[in-house]
Amino acid sequence: MAWNNRRGARGRNADRMRQDEEDEALLLMSASLMLMHPSLAHVDNNQPLPQHDGSFTDRQWVERVLYGHHRRSIDNMRITTDNFLLLSNILVERQYVPHNYQQRVPIQEALAMTLMLVSHKHTHRVLGTIFDRSIETINRNIKKVLRGLCLFAAEIIRPGDQTAVHPRIANSTNFYPWFKDAVGAMDGTHISACPPTGEQMAYTNRHGWQSQNVLAVCDHDMRFIYVYAGWEGSAHDARVLESALAYPSDFPLPQPGQYYLVDAAYRNAPGFMPPYKNVGSESPSKTLFNTRHSQLRNVIERTFGVLKKRFKWLKGPVDNFYMSTQISIVIACCALHNFLRMHQPEDAHFQRFESQDVHLNEEPEIGGLVPQPFALNVSPAELAEWKAKRDYIATQMYAARGRRRR
Repeated sequence: MAWNNRRGARGRNADRMRQDEEDEALLLMSASLMLMHPSLAHVDNNQPLPQHDGSFTDRQWVERVLYGHHRRSIDNMRITTDNFLLLSNILVERQYVPHNYQQRVPIQEALAMTLMLVSHKHTHRVLGTIFDRSIETINRNIKKVLRGLCLFAAEIIRPGDQTAVHPRIANSTNFYPWFKDAVGAMDGTHISACPPTGEQMAYTNRHGWQSQNVLAVCDHDMRFIYVYAGWEGSAHDARVLESALAYPSDFPLPQPGQYYLVDAAYRNAPGFMPPYKNVGSESPSKTLFNTRHSQLRNVIERTFGVLKKRFKWLKGPVDNFYMSTQISIVIACCALHNFLRMHQPEDAHFQRFESQDVHLNEEPEIGGLVPQPFALNVSPAELAEWKAKRDYIATQMYAARGRRRR
């Protein structure tokens, strides 16, 4: 019996060896057939393969995204096909982007490159693989579109009609008539930056990371009406506003009696209405004013939220671009935001932030810094009158709340 067992074991080992030999023979035969395939006849192992072989052309990719499933355009470029074609026509017809029909890269492809960059933060090398273009071609065309979008920003980032009270205020007993003269909200936001050599400390903000401090004003429809980019992240918000107001300035000051809602970092002066500082329980009228002021002012925070949620490039970390290019990308994204707000208002990003109560972070400045006075030519009497106006609003608002309770 023991002999039979040993013989069985030897037989099984011999079978395994024969199977292994057959498998090796099949592998060698398969490799030989693959090397003899006509599609690989031109391959020379001593020659490097081309990085861009034209097997899937750029125009094929753009057409596949634009004219395929409707989600492809939104997922890849954050814009619908109709609005993409409309935007490309605007950039060409108004001569924001130079275009001729003999150039190798059409406007649709150049715009798609730019939207892919800001929407997904793809590197130029990745974009070169997607569009089958060289890195130099990608860089040149993206810069061309960015310049065009910055020119377009001067047209689309501007105040609208500010004579009528906005429905969000007029239809709310919490806001009307107390904030009927509020025509928008203003604040600064930090956009990730890659500063030039030797300027890293200036661009390091109080949170410890490098950024540019971007000042923006928006209306109650979440549209930007002013954007001022490029200041170092260490700069105080009030210092950035002071620079924006310095001559010559294109800052859209409100009409007399109207104002922007701002946070406590800014001065209480004509045209700007901040909340009260250091309010305790002993002043219920000021506490109520601050609460409703915050509820109305958070439109600027929600606008920043949509902007950064849609364009991933703004959240960083930023590639090593020139600082001028980084500023251009911020302006271009704000212009795209306004364009989409006008032509794509039912967008998922807008819908999410319209129905969401965004928490406002009222953070004290590190080191006990106080807001710096900004350049407004107002007299002490005008400042006192403006302060009395805020006190009157707070008092009347609290009194009306008490009457409603009774």
